[in-house]
Amino acid sequence: MKYYFLASYLPEIQKDDLKIRFSLGELLEERFHVPEPDWKEIELVLLGRDLLILERLLSAKSVSIDHSLFSLEFWQDQIKSPKEGPAFVLDFLRSTDLRSVGFKEIDRLYVSYYEHVLGATANEFVRGYFTFQQNLRNLMAALRARSRGLDPSGYLIGEGEVVNLLSSSTAEDFGLSLEFPWIESLIKAETPHERQAMVEQIQWDYLDEHAGSDPFDFCMILAYLLKLEILERRLALSEDKGMEKVRRLGGL
Repeated sequence: MKYYFLASYLPEIQKDDLKIRFSLGELLEERFHVPEPDWKEIELVLLGRDLLILERLLSAKSVSIDHSLFSLEFWQDQIKSPKEGPAFVLDFLRSTDLRSVGFKEIDRLYVSYYEHVLGATANEFVRGYFTFQQNLRNLMAALRARSRGLDPSGYLIGEGEVVNLLSSSTAEDFGLSLEFPWIESLIKAETPHERQAMVEQIQWDYLDEHAGSDPFDFCMILAYLLKLEILERRLALSEDKGMEKVRRLGGL
C-alpha cells in the first residue's frame, strides 16, 4: 500500500530541530488510515516505549512516557506479580533479581525485545533496523566493559559475527570499522552526553540511508515514526536538564 494521503502532509523534520511541529501522538491518530498488517509493525516499534517504562521503573527513576502499548500502572503491577504482557518480558521479570538491575540486565531485556521483533515482523525495513539496534547496543555494552577493564564477552547477548568480534578482538575498533564506519567517532566520544548524541546521529543516519527513495512507501512512514521518537526523546532530555539547572540556580 502507498501512503499518498498521510505522507503528503507530514512536515519535514531534522535531528537538530528545536521544537516539535508534528508529534508522535498526531501521527498515531492516523491509526484508521493504516491497514492492520502495517499497524502490527508499528506496534512492534511502539513496544519499545513499554521497555523504556520498565527500564525507568526498575532503575527507580521517574516515568513520563506516552503512547506505549500498556500503561504505567500495568507495568507496576507486572513487576510485583508477572502475569500478563509479552512472553519475553514476563520471562525477564520472573528470572531476574529485580532488586539489583543494572546495565547488564537492561541490555538483556532489550536484546530479548529485538529478538521478539525479529521473530514477529514481516517487514524487511523493521528487520534491518532492529538487527542494527541489537548490534549497536552490543557495541555500547562492549565499550562500557572495556572502559572498566572488563571482558566484553560477559556483557554481550546473542550470536553472530559482530558478537564474536566484540568478544575476541583486541583492536580499538573491534575490527568493525569497515562494517560500521561511525564506530571510531563513537569510541572518541568522551562523556555520556557526547556518546548519546553520537548514538542518536548514527540512528538518524541509518534511517535516512535505509528507508528507501519512495516517499509514499510504508518504510518511509516507519522511518518518520522512529525519527520522531529520537527527536522527542532528545528534546525531553534537554528540557529535563534545563529544569534541573534552574532548580540548582534557584536553590530548590
